[in-house]
Amino acid sequence: MENTSELKLDVRLQAILEETRQMYNLHSLLLADQNGLPISHAGKIAHAGMAAIAPELIRVGDHAVRLGEYNSITCVALVLEDSHLMVIKDIEINNSPFVLVMDTATVPRGIRKVIKELRDRLAFAMHME
Repeated sequence: MENTSELKLDVRLQAILEETRQMYNLHSLLLADQNGLPISHAGKIAHAGMAAIAPELIRVGDHAVRLGEYNSITCVALVLEDSHLMVIKDIEINNSPFVLVMDTATVPRGIRKVIKELRDRLAFAMHME
């Protein structure tokens, strides 16, 4: 097994997202830059349209129809062939803005803690680069 510091950044980020996705039973998890451009992704995109719409939801987040907002965590419902709940959260990693997008059936319990721990792990991985 390779030393974690020897792994490329994209591999480390994808591994962190995949572990979190599996732990909280998320459909998919996306880390994007502030413009909605994907940096890393874990999980399966259920519909082709979701890959296209996620960046748009990030870019027009203030104008999207929201189910609710809790401490700046935005929840948007997408009804395609089946329902998806998109949880969108602006985060800062190493003083740079990013966006996390979770595609999930339900909001994970302790979502604020989940996001904080994920942000910290991503920041550590990015800081190693």
